[in-house]
Amino acid sequence: MRYPLTMTSLSGRIAVVVGGGVVGERKVRSLLAGDVPVRLVSPSATEQIAAWAESGEIEWTRRRYQDGDLDNAAIVFAATSVRAVNREVGEAAHRKNLLINVADAPAEGNFHSPAVTRHEDLIVSVSTYTGQPGIATSARDRIAALLG
Repeated sequence: MRYPLTMTSLSGRIAVVVGGGVVGERKVRSLLAGDVPVRLVSPSATEQIAAWAESGEIEWTRRRYQDGDLDNAAIVFAATSVRAVNREVGEAAHRKNLLINVADAPAEGNFHSPAVTRHEDLIVSVSTYTGQPGIATSARDRIAALLG
């Protein structure tokens, strides 16, 4: 079953991103663009993530994932380079009935992120049924070009 939606308020709740590498950075960037509060859990992070943490744009818990890290979360992204950790995060999120995106094993999550473009007050998101993000990204780019 597929059901697209746009989240409009995470008042009092946050997005948790586990993993501070390139994929985690991409997830954080997208969440920040949507004004979503972010908690990153990772012992290390990219320079950009470190800069966001330094400026107070995100909260960075500088250690490995552990029980309790998903407390107060509305949405979770498992984006580490360690398969076992991503699986653990996914299982914990499912136990808590949270929305979970598992970057390296999409079938273990219950949502995936669409390709998005923003233009003035418009948000356009493109997704596929086939799990081929390249198709969605290409369509998003063509739409973005039309919007100027």
